[in-house]
Amino acid sequence: MTTIGTLPGERLAGLSADLFHKVQKGAITLDELTLFTQRRNPFEVPVPVAAVFRLTVDYGQSLEQMIAAGHYDWKNNDITAKRFPLHASDGIVEFEGRYFHFNRDISSENAIKEIEAADTANPWSAAKIEHVLSHGKTFPEEQRKFPIIGLDPGAKIDGRWYVPGLNEGGSKRSLSLYRFDNDWNPISRFLAVRRVS
Repeated sequence: MTTIGTLPGERLAGLSADLFHKVQKGAITLDELTLFTQRRNPFEVPVPVAAVFRLTVDYGQSLEQMIAAGHYDWKNNDITAKRFPLHASDGIVEFEGRYFHFNRDISSENAIKEIEAADTANPWSAAKIEHVLSHGKTFPEEQRKFPIIGLDPGAKIDGRWYVPGLNEGGSKRSLSLYRFDNDWNPISRFLAVRRVS
């Protein structure tokens, strides 16, 4: 990862000018600007994650061990093994993962429909808690860019369904819960997976 201390002066000036022009032209959304300014180092250039990436889930681990492996700064206390049982499988399982980004407000139900319809020959499924946790461990900096949501049915808490997600609050990496009946804003990314044969 490149940081501000290692950027050549011309590159830093270019990044600053680019941001200024985007703000001037209205080519950057308020959400994008907020995420930019909340980073510990706004000029950090993250290493890009491939369009399709690998996730490994070790079903020999407990939910608590999977959470600990992600080294989150904060986690919602309602994320428990009782509320989010692992979808039992033996051993270590490899998955392909990818983000779905609809760039518009969308309901959970419609997002799931679009995820499932994207590739009928080798279908994608909305991520479960174990996939979200594997992603947080494998790609810890990604959640600093945008919220990453796992839409597979989660837990019912106080009469409402909640799903897990990764995000950043200030400089802290968080493992959060979101209401399933939300309409998601355009910045959200939805994690989808399919098992590797």
